[in-house]
Amino acid sequence: MKINFTLFSTILIIICSLYNTYGQNNKKEYAFEMDRVIAEFKSELRKQKVDTVLQAFYLYDNGRGDKATDLLFWTKNGKHYVKAIKTAKKNSFKEFPIKECPEFNEILDFYFDNIKAIIGSKPKSKMWLSHNYGYSINLKINRTEFKTYLRDEKRVYDKEHFRSKWIHLIDQIARPYIEQK
Repeated sequence: MKINFTLFSTILIIICSLYNTYGQNNKKEYAFEMDRVIAEFKSELRKQKVDTVLQAFYLYDNGRGDKATDLLFWTKNGKHYVKAIKTAKKNSFKEFPIKECPEFNEILDFYFDNIKAIIGSKPKSKMWLSHNYGYSINLKINRTEFKTYLRDEKRVYDKEHFRSKWIHLIDQIARPYIEQK
């Protein structure tokens, strides 16, 4: 009986691996149409010579989940803007309109006020989860760039760390723009 169970399990794994899961193992340039749209939009911002761009991508670290959200904040001519794109169903998404976002200045101020603490160390956690959501952050100001990834369990466990606080601030400012109807 053990041999039959092992054989059955092996065959099942082989069959399952033939199907492309929701983003895993996808070798295309853009695994999701949402990724292509965001890349094209970022390219347009570069063409407009926008000097400050923050991309905050909330995603599941093992493919793409239904809460995945890509946020772009930027500054142009002294005004701050945000654009949000959120997954709806498998490989479909909703694009939210570009909105003025004066709160982006709070995100930048917090970053510059706490830059050493944000860049210098990582939040600690005694928790570990195999797969979870988290924020991938890419802040580009002129020729300077800062990238980080922080999973939710670390952000929640070490709430007092400045990187956790900064990402929490980004999340709180973004919510009204992605929860709009």
